[in-house]
Amino acid sequence: MLHKIILSALAAVAITLGLLSTPAGAASLTAQPTAVTQGARVVVTIKGKKPTKATLVVAGTRYPLKRKGKVWRTKSLSAQTLAAMSGAKAKLKVRIKGKNKTLNTTVQGTSVPPTPAPPAPTNQPLFVAPGVDRVGNEAWEAVKGYFANSTLTDCPAGWPNCPVEQRFGFFENGTTWYCRLTNSAGSDIRSQASIVGIVGAEQKADGAWAVSYQDEAYGYYHYYTVRVAANGSGTVQYWASGVDPNGPPSEVYSGLQWMRGAKDCSY
Repeated sequence: MLHKIILSALAAVAITLGLLSTPAGAASLTAQPTAVTQGARVVVTIKGKKPTKATLVVAGTRYPLKRKGKVWRTKSLSAQTLAAMSGAKAKLKVRIKGKNKTLNTTVQGTSVPPTPAPPAPTNQPLFVAPGVDRVGNEAWEAVKGYFANSTLTDCPAGWPNCPVEQRFGFFENGTTWYCRLTNSAGSDIRSQASIVGIVGAEQKADGAWAVSYQDEAYGYYHYYTVRVAANGSGTVQYWASGVDPNGPPSEVYSGLQWMRGAKDCSY
C-alpha cells in the first residue's frame, strides 16, 4: 500500500531546475515545472544562446535531454528515480557553437499531494433494518422485494461446484422451483409450482424476514415458510399435501444462502 501511495504521489511530480551559478557569458537556466500530462520528467528551460546538445548529470548518472519546443526534457523516469533526484546537486552539460559548457544547478521537486486512497469497502447490509418488528401486510410490503426474484441455495457457486445442490427459486410471476442437482444420472429433482396465496409475513428489527405461502403443483397443494436471517442465511420449511401447516413441517431445508435473482433448475 505504501508503495502505491508513493507512486501515486510522484507520478505527477514536476521537477524544476534552478541555477546556482552561471559562468560569465554562458547560457542561463530558469525553472519550469513539468506538466502532469507530460509524465514524470525533468524539464529544463535554457535561455540565451541555443545549445545543440544537453545532458543532465545527477550523482554521476547521465540523463540525455531531448528538445521539445522551448524546453529540454529527460525521458520518463520512475517514481523512485525522481524521489532520489529531488533536491540533489546537478550539472547541466551543454554544447553551444561547438563548445562544451557546464552549468551547476539543483533539482527541485514541486510536491503534489498524494491522491487519497479510496475508502475501504464496507459490508452493506443485505436488507433494510426497520428497527421494529413487523407482521402481516406491513411486513409483506417491506419484504416482498427480497422474496420475489430470489434464490435460496446450499451451494452459492452452483452445481457442479458442489456434489449436490438444493435450490429454491422464487420468480416475480409467482412461479417457484425446487431443484436437487447431483452427479448421478436420474437422481436429480426438478419441481415447478405456482404460488396461490401468501398466508403470512414477518420482518424483524434487524432486517431478518420470513414469508409463508401456499403453492400448487401437479394438482396438489403444499405450504412453505421461507426464513432468511439478516446475514442472508436461510431455511425453508415444507408441509406436504394434506399436512396441517399449524403442525410440525414435513421437512426442513437448512444451510441455505439467500441470493438476489431467481434461478430455475437449469445448470
